Amino acid sequence: MTTTIALHIGAPETDQEQLTWSLRKDAEALSEQGVLVRRPGLYRSRLSRMLDRVGTEYITDIERAGLLDSILRGGPASRVVLSRANTLGAPAWMLNGDCLFQNAGRNTGELRDLFSEHPCELLLGLRNPATLIPAVFGAQGERGWDDFGAGTDFLALRWSEVVAEILEECPGCPMTVWCHEETPLIWPDILRRAAGLGPGFVFSGELDMLGQLLSGEAIEELAAALDAQPGLAGEERRQFKARFVEENMLEDVVEQEIDLPGWSQGMIDAMTETYLADLELIRGMPHVTFLGL
Repeated sequence: MTTTIALHIGAPETDQEQLTWSLRKDAEALSEQGVLVRRPGLYRSRLSRMLDRVGTEYITDIERAGLLDSILRGGPASRVVLSRANTLGAPAWMLNGDCLFQNAGRNTGELRDLFSEHPCELLLGLRNPATLIPAVFGAQGERGWDDFGAGTDFLALRWSEVVAEILEECPGCPMTVWCHEETPLIWPDILRRAAGLGPGFVFSGELDMLGQLLSGEAIEELAAALDAQPGLAGEERRQFKARFVEENMLEDVVEQEIDLPGWSQGMIDAMTETYLADLELIRGMPHVTFLGL
């Protein structure tokens, strides 16, 4: 059986591994559909060890096949979903070369090549650099700000360049991208794309990201309302949830406080405008499926 490999490659500080765990809630049902979602702990160490050898040692076809066999563990699957959020590069070095993740293309290509005998699809969550950079800087402790952001022209950062480099290094691999800012409202679409399933499958974790917008009580109310309408599916289900969120959204949705040396509100606004314009470029790129509202 030919197994398609769906690789979730990041970005850092977006869904925080929630893609895997939301899918894992339906592990048995997905398995019945031929979709395998393993716990990352079962494959990441071996995957990392093999990637560490790339460039210095030859990885044999037997070793590549053995890697996938160790993930499948004897069970056939038409699709395997794997997640490696640091594929784009080490977070502490994300601005080296005065660009976003200068090694993203090479790193993704090396990961893809470990499964060279199988078709691959790529999954990537994007985030506004104006909020991504502070989040990544705050989460790492390896470098101070002077080293982390030294010499960077923050208004020149482009996700479209990252996407283009990845596609160049991974010919024949379609890519699905989405925006972190919209993730809570399109989470079922992201899960569906990762699993390669149509609109008829309802995910147990479809509400997992709504904690950013709704209180715990409101999420329970929404879940009950959806359970009461089992026939609600597809676009109708999405519209129902969107209306509920609009009517019940927390008044004080927490926004990230940005406090970095030399950053003004004007620069943050300009970075955001650049990001939005860059997204339009990505929407029109060949081999890219853009999920959004």
